[in-house]
Amino acid sequence: MTEPTGTPRALRVSFEFEVPQGLKKNIHGAKIQKALDTISDRVIGLAEGLFPWASKVTVRKQWVYNWTDQTETHELPASDANTPE
Repeated sequence: MTEPTGTPRALRVSFEFEVPQGLKKNIHGAKIQKALDTISDRVIGLAEGLFPWASKVTVRKQWVYNWTDQTETHELPASDANTPE
């Protein structure tokens, strides 16, 4: 059997809704789940018309407590392999 050729491609879109610090409202899990389900259902409903070339969609649902969230980007030394001519 022949292996597929070409580069695997995927489009990833992320949304992050921030709850303000100090908000004195208890947010119940059922409300979060309903919001996540509604958002994903609507996006999936749009997908057929907007992305007709897509064969599947993966939905990731998270409720995150960001006690720490750090992203670092480090420049690597220029070389013949990573520098355009």
